[in-house]
Amino acid sequence: MSDTHANLLLSLFQWRPSDKRISAENFLTEAFVYCLRVNVELRKSWLDNILGQAISDADFVITTRASHLDDERASTIYPDIDIRGTLASGEGFTVLVEVKWGAPYSKEQIGKYDRLLASAENPHLVFISPSAMDCRRAEGDSESLTSTFRAVRWDQLFSYLSASSDGCRATRELLEFMDQQGLSPQEPISQSLLGQYLATKHFTKRLWRYCEKLMNEFDWDFLPKYYQAPEVQSVKEQYGRVAIVFMRSGWNGTITIGFLYSNHDHKVKFADGSDNSVDLMMRIESFSNVDGRDEVVSILRRKVAEARKAGGVVHVASGSSKENGHTLYISQKSLQEYLADDSELNQLAAMHQQIKDWSKALFRDGELEVALNRLDAQQPQELTATLSARIDGLAEALPADR
Repeated sequence: MSDTHANLLLSLFQWRPSDKRISAENFLTEAFVYCLRVNVELRKSWLDNILGQAISDADFVITTRASHLDDERASTIYPDIDIRGTLASGEGFTVLVEVKWGAPYSKEQIGKYDRLLASAENPHLVFISPSAMDCRRAEGDSESLTSTFRAVRWDQLFSYLSASSDGCRATRELLEFMDQQGLSPQEPISQSLLGQYLATKHFTKRLWRYCEKLMNEFDWDFLPKYYQAPEVQSVKEQYGRVAIVFMRSGWNGTITIGFLYSNHDHKVKFADGSDNSVDLMMRIESFSNVDGRDEVVSILRRKVAEARKAGGVVHVASGSSKENGHTLYISQKSLQEYLADDSELNQLAAMHQQIKDWSKALFRDGELEVALNRLDAQQPQELTATLSARIDGLAEALPADR
């Protein structure tokens, strides 16, 4: 086997911080490549899996950021990882790897790599990313590629590293680094963890992680177009919930999607009928006296039956003094219903599907979207009244001869 930059420190030194910039993605790439170079067990098991057959370890070259001329576009391409070697059968192979950590998937970039592999023997192209959504997008685009394509999440790669780490200190240290950076498989929410939370109230950080992954790694194209813009989406913990807030410009019509862990503010029973649980929730909010609210509530009442068919418990504002006056609509489903699956990704996918089903019931025909859009131009009457009262009070307090 021959390679370059076999020394980890020399490999990482070129990506040292400079001008207040840290090349985290390149740093991670070099650390992973170093482990491939020095850990024979890891190298063989991972490449055997990628290639679908055994490799010969006698002839093996791995480089990072090697330059290649893209003749079709007359430009230079720098694949993150370039692996060349010989299969056990005697045939050659080439594997190009695109590494992502913080940067989004680019179809154009993968296309460039594929063109480089056009004349290679046994060409394989690998995309590595922490984002399940980007991996799905890459897999969806792979039908147009001529090389054999594989999309791999970092948490999946973590398993290969872990299985081959016993005899390699560098691999163990990379595993520790990845775990600290959130690139390892995380323990999914379980019945026991939920039980601990109900007793100690100490797992909202896990709910926050789930919300961030739902927001960043899943599509929201089933919501009205306004809510699909990333700039209106953020994760917040407030009012007894950890949720993605899809904020309207005037707040009226804001949608919150996430987890309700206290019903004190929202004034609803949990989906299991108790006052001590955790629910997946979707809520549409507005001020209680905003113009146009009655129209929105009327539309929601016509859609509530279909929303209930989608699953869980559904409530629409009725005007009762026992309700939270800012709730137009809320649907809930007990978190316990998602815990039978021991995969975090599968749990999130099931939650996302439930939210999608609720949303389709509400927004399928566009009627509710139009009514919510009308709320944007309205000023909440209760806020206006409050401001008027404060102005009147200040006027009375001022000296008459000022």
